[in-house]
Amino acid sequence: MPSFLDLPVEIRRMIYPYCMDPNEYKRGYDKIERHSKTLAEERISEGTVSDPDCLKPRIYITRTTPAVLLLNKQITAEALEILYKIPVELRGTPGTHFTMRQMGIAEFICEQLLQRIQYATLRLNRPHKSFVLTLLDIWGADNRLKRLDVYFPKGIDRTARRWAISENRLRTFSLVAPVYSHEVDMPSERILAFI
Repeated sequence: MPSFLDLPVEIRRMIYPYCMDPNEYKRGYDKIERHSKTLAEERISEGTVSDPDCLKPRIYITRTTPAVLLLNKQITAEALEILYKIPVELRGTPGTHFTMRQMGIAEFICEQLLQRIQYATLRLNRPHKSFVLTLLDIWGADNRLKRLDVYFPKGIDRTARRWAISENRLRTFSLVAPVYSHEVDMPSERILAFI
């Protein structure tokens, strides 16, 4: 019976990117946004809008491992080598209600993957201070970044306190890994949700 390992390694390496996507975590963002919208609609229809936010249920995301990484040691080693080279696009975690702490990026993406990726893009349409600080703490423990591109909205005052904290930490992190800042016209948060 033919086996996947019977294929030449060059062909297997071309197949791996189709079997795994490090940007898959964004589906968790979509799930939270849909859940929050549904919950708000239910509260309006049931007349419970005035109930305290702490009564809202906590949202949890189930992370999954791509099946190709569960096959055997050789395939896993080959696939991980490819996975770590796929650029990851990061943006702040979705907002929840104010009585619940902001969700951390590690609830969506495994810390080990974040520490081993080689190329990342960080899109900040607002300061996302806790998101940026958590991400830099993860990368501060270990990282293999060859390039981090950070996109800021054009025309904002980045000297404002929250922006300054994020930008100063990124500047300090640039001593450890190459960080490139860009000012661009950014879509709104709603448009980003569909990207």
